[in-house]
Amino acid sequence: MKKSYVLLHLAVILAGFTGIFGKLISLNEGLLVWYRLLFSTLILFVILKSLRIPYMISTRGKFHIAKVGILITLHWLFFYASIKYANISIGVVCYCLTSFFTAIFKPVIDKEPFKISELLLSLLTVFGISLIFHFDTSYQLGIGLGVISSAIGALYTIFNKRLVQHYDTKVINYYQMLSGTVCLGAVLPVYLYFFPVESVIPGMKDIGNLMILALFCTVGL
Repeated sequence: MKKSYVLLHLAVILAGFTGIFGKLISLNEGLLVWYRLLFSTLILFVILKSLRIPYMISTRGKFHIAKVGILITLHWLFFYASIKYANISIGVVCYCLTSFFTAIFKPVIDKEPFKISELLLSLLTVFGISLIFHFDTSYQLGIGLGVISSAIGALYTIFNKRLVQHYDTKVINYYQMLSGTVCLGAVLPVYLYFFPVESVIPGMKDIGNLMILALFCTVGL
């Protein structure tokens, strides 16, 4: 039990640091997420090879995992956009709405009864965010992006839980990161056309932060 609490608190800390890296890394959200996916894919590939974990699965399995990988990619895009257009606090607070959306989406997707207690507790977070949204209009765009991020994050949580029942978590993460890298990379030229940047190559400081983000806050989680 004690070990579980330690792991839980460690996971929360690492998840919180993802928001901090969103501010520390100077890249826009599109490039930040793409490099995070790329570095995570490479790290996971090395881990799978080093530990000799079988990662060759059926094409059907890869397709199912890839679809969920698109969800986590979109979740990260909106999450970091929320931080970029608002601040870390807004992004992280909106992330807490994931439980609210999960309480709504899961019964619908799994065709099970709604749990009123979960909905009522989640509404407390909604109330707190609505206060910020109402009184500080400068954060409205960031909050809106954060809410979308948490909704997509809830969908990811629901569908990813199904995958864990059939595949090794490292294999799941590998194919999710790989699919996100490929799919986001395919649309990145269009994304950068509408959101241009001075350089698509990160500096050494950004590379260091991206490596830490990928190793500890992505693969580590």
